[in-house]
Amino acid sequence: MELEQCWMYYLKAEQLMEQGHWPEAQRLYHDVLSHLPNHIQEAAFESNIKPCQFACLLAGLRDASVAQSEILNRLGQQQQAFDTLNQSYALLQFISLENTSLIQRTYLLLEKQSEDLLNHLIAFCSAQRSSHWMLELEQIQRAHHHFGQLKSTPETHSSPNVLN
Repeated sequence: MELEQCWMYYLKAEQLMEQGHWPEAQRLYHDVLSHLPNHIQEAAFESNIKPCQFACLLAGLRDASVAQSEILNRLGQQQQAFDTLNQSYALLQFISLENTSLIQRTYLLLEKQSEDLLNHLIAFCSAQRSSHWMLELEQIQRAHHHFGQLKSTPETHSSPNVLN
């Protein structure tokens, strides 16, 4: 799906959700979330993508993931709700490890979007009040810690590595 069509589906899904048409919104968000990650991955390595354009893609992913997760949770599909948030969170974590100019320039925003998704995951798992979900949360927090150790800050990206 082309990016323009993806955005049109996203906007229509938002509208449907506001009107309470959850099944239709859920279907459109599913289509968006099936294609938007590819557009984000491609954009991360494009030299002609502006940071503001990339920021819109990231915000769209976060918002679509949160909305889709809310719909799925309301429909009693907790595992799918969790998976939706977790997949988007993981994508942002992996992209933030890349050392491209665009990632360097949008690093703080990327981290903010990732933290926001993490907070939604924490709230979701905590609200389930079950040991299964608390174990899932523990694994996510452990992975978050390990990603934090792998990431380098924007200052590290621009400073040369010196041995000695």
